[in-house]
Order: sequence, then structure tokens, then C-alpha cells
Amino acid sequence: MIKRVLCLLLALLLPFSAALAEESALTDEEITQLLWELYQTENGDADYMVLPEAYELPPEGKTGIYNLLLLGIDNPTDKLTGRSDTMLLASFNARTGTLKLISFLRDTYVAIPRHGHNKLNAAYSFGGADLLLETLGSCFGVHVDGYVAVNYSLMAQLVDEIGGIEMDVSADELKKLNGILEYYNYLRDAPRDEGLLSQPGRQTLNGLQTMSFARIRKLDSDFMRVQRQQKVIIAIYRKLCTLDILSLTGIITSYIGKVGTNVTLARAASLVASVLARGDIDIRTLRIPADGAFSRRTMNDTYYVVPKLDKCQRAISDFLYGQEEQP
Repeated sequence: MIKRVLCLLLALLLPFSAALAEESALTDEEITQLLWELYQTENGDADYMVLPEAYELPPEGKTGIYNLLLLGIDNPTDKLTGRSDTMLLASFNARTGTLKLISFLRDTYVAIPRHGHNKLNAAYSFGGADLLLETLGSCFGVHVDGYVAVNYSLMAQLVDEIGGIEMDVSADELKKLNGILEYYNYLRDAPRDEGLLSQPGRQTLNGLQTMSFARIRKLDSDFMRVQRQQKVIIAIYRKLCTLDILSLTGIITSYIGKVGTNVTLARAASLVASVLARGDIDIRTLRIPADGAFSRRTMNDTYYVVPKLDKCQRAISDFLYGQEEQP
């Protein structure tokens, strides 16, 4: 069970990771202590897990739900400035063992506090994660317990380290993927055809291929794009679940200090403790604006998705907190 919990944390915290702020970094001692406790729990050598001194329960309340917002920042460098290209709320229900992913479309037209109306992805560029969280709360009634604001740069490294991920690639997606990959090859001074896919279908993608797949834009719509990003998150999680505990702990120690997040070790440890008794995790997805809850509009030569906020709020509430089968 503990291996599945580690996989969940890695899949959520690492795919779009960048440098961790100095004040939030975990020390080697903290990481080693947590991993040793997890190892003991996995091998039955301990009756309970000893938590760090700063241990604190996540604000789950009676629902047992923890909401983590994943932000992929659209910046060709490793910096965390610019618009939030990916906005995905990962909601884990420790009581029922479900992981629910809500993707927010970047072109969604919303009122950003103190900044007028604009696309949702502009909120981060105006005021960072705090303003984006405020916007999500005021427009969609979303409560966020923690966030991860990151760049795409380390996703390729992680996928390569775990041996690639399985993904179905359509013929149309293949053409776009290869086009994006050619651009990355140009930036890296690599041969133009290095890593290009030769045929569609289910296959193992390496890191750069995965990043290119997740960034396909001009093929169908932003609606389909966020579904591809959700598929990548799920595929990474499932691949991590196939690794042994030694490999997982090695990946954690290599990457955890590079994740930009306000989630502390104590908060992560408390989340782990709350799900130790769970079995396989049931993964579900939603896109916002939801079907039938938006209109399309062009204003000043700019395309927007205009949400019907009341319908979107109901869709989110039903998806996250609706009646579920008891465990």
C-alpha cells in the first residue's frame, strides 16, 4: 500500500516540477527520516509511522478530501514567470480512495480580482499562485489546500528515469507530436529526426516525446489538450506503481527538493498517514467549463471560453463532494 501512496505523491508533485523555493526546501535529514519510516511501514517492521515534529493534519475536515492545484507555467526557460499553461486540481479523498482530476481551460473568461476580466491563465502572471487561487475561489467556489507551481522542464527527465510511459497516439496526434519534438531537437542542437515516432498506436514514449504529446495545441481544441495532460498524469502514476520500493525512494530523493510548492514535509506526511489503509486508487476526471456550461466568444480578436459560472460550480461540487459509494 505504501508504494501506491508514494506513486500518487510523485505523480502529482513531479511531472511539471521546477526549482523549490529556498525557504520551502526539505533537508536531507527530513527526507531520509520520512523515507525510512515509509520503508519500515512497507516491510512491517513498525507498528506505526513516527511523524516529524512539525506534523500537522491537512484541512480535510469531515470530507477527508485534500485538494492540490498543479500549475504548469508556460515559459521556455526554467523560470516560473508567465501564464499558467496547465491548471489541474488533484483532489484526493482519503476516505473513499479516489483521485479526481479537474482541468481548467486556460482560455476561460473570468473576473480576476483587482484586474478586471481576462483569461484564467492570466491570473498567475498578474499575481502568482495566490491570485490564481483567489480567482478560482471567487469564480468557481474551489478550495485549494496546497499548490505546485512548476515548469515543464523536469517532466522529460522523470519519464526517462522511470523507463517511459505507455500512451495511445493517434495518427493526427503523431504528426503534431513529431512537429513539436523537431522544435525541441532544434533547441538542443540534436538531429532533426531524433526520437520521432514512426507510426501511431499504443507505444512507450520517452521524456521528450511525452512532453511533446502533452503540449499538442493546434490539432483539435483546448478541451482535448487538457484530456491529453490528464492521460499523462495517470500514465506516470501507473508506471510508478510498477517500480520497487528502492527505485521509488531513489526517485524521491532525487526530485523532491526540486519541486516548487507550498506543501510542507509535515503536510505531505500527514496526507500519507491518512491514506495508508487505502487499496487501489480510483481515478476520475472532469473538465471546466463542463459540457453545456459555456459559450465561445471572440472579443477584440481574442478567443475566449465564457463559462456559465452557476453550472460550473454545481458540476465541480457534484464531482468532488457528491454522494459516493461507501468504502
